[in-house]
Amino acid sequence: MDIEVHEQPISFDLWGLSGDVPNFEFGPTGKKLMDEMWPRIKDNGLPHKGINFWVYDSAQHMFTGVELKDASNIGDLLEHKPVNIPKYAYYKYVGPYDKLGDTHRDFEKEMDARGLTEIGPRVERYGDWVEDENQLVTEIFIGVK
Repeated sequence: MDIEVHEQPISFDLWGLSGDVPNFEFGPTGKKLMDEMWPRIKDNGLPHKGINFWVYDSAQHMFTGVELKDASNIGDLLEHKPVNIPKYAYYKYVGPYDKLGDTHRDFEKEMDARGLTEIGPRVERYGDWVEDENQLVTEIFIGVK
């Protein structure tokens, strides 16, 4: 696995929903949060950049969100989650979403081999949807020290 380590900070200004993750069921939990978040965005005509993010704060809690173009009238409709990662490991994964768990485990092994310590958060930034799931792009950012 060819991961990159970046020492220049990266930031995301996200708006969405968070929730607890039972029994490490990240996929179903994230989907449930997204299914609740998107109608709020669409029904309220919130301008957004269209890219989905999943943020893993811990093994028990996650956040799903998007970057908004204008959050001035958001009120309490969505949670605000600014994410700043000073140093991070990065990997661009291309393939089906159901293999992301394996990808994260391989990522962890590679970080261990390089002596990198995870300090979080973990962020997945999803590319545009394509019908061929083998061409789906997910960028993974993991805060390290």
